[in-house]
Amino acid sequence: MADVKTTLLLIPTSGERSELLNHLDLGAVSMKGWTCELCGFGLVASAAATMRAIQLQQPARVILAGIAGGLSDAASVGSAHWFDQVICDGIGVGEGEQFASAESLGWQQWPGTDEALVPAVGDRIDLSRPKNLSGENLPAARSEANTLISVCAASSDGVMASRRGSLAGTKGHDGVVAEDMEAFGVAMACQMTSTPCMVVRGISNAAGDRDHSRWQITAALRSVADRLMQLN
Repeated sequence: MADVKTTLLLIPTSGERSELLNHLDLGAVSMKGWTCELCGFGLVASAAATMRAIQLQQPARVILAGIAGGLSDAASVGSAHWFDQVICDGIGVGEGEQFASAESLGWQQWPGTDEALVPAVGDRIDLSRPKNLSGENLPAARSEANTLISVCAASSDGVMASRRGSLAGTKGHDGVVAEDMEAFGVAMACQMTSTPCMVVRGISNAAGDRDHSRWQITAALRSVADRLMQLN
């Protein structure tokens, strides 16, 4: 288990951080010895900021927390989930139905090191996950992995959201699929530094729904706070 005194909690934006801190037991967070920092908005900023933070703090683990758009029935608005893997969508050739990902073209996003200390990375990165939390099924008890699709621009409509949701493969009743804009960048920095990376996202809206009056950011981040407080 990671040393809880060296946990780096990353949150993309100041708005998410303010709302999340409103729902966290700050005394308990202080007792855990966690450090909370912003990682920035989007894949590029989050990767760079995470690498910088890891170099400065050398944490035993990184946790990314924030909101996401739901891409599956199991990703209900207001709920929060830990994720097993993150897939990058948007780096490759073309767009929409004509898009071909880097890995499908035979290109790795990171070739790995000559010493094989850091493996190559294509379009998918596996994430670490809490092993035993109340209210959260263990990986062995679930038929499908929870999958994040990391993108450069959020889905603008249902058609775009449907295509992105299909990247995770066929999902049954308990497979959570959601869309975010930072997890792949954070996970890439963690992969390159051999730092365990965990991601918890609250579902604020259905991906593709741009009517903010239907979004439930407060409920989503309250659920994220509940997930975080279950950790050691």
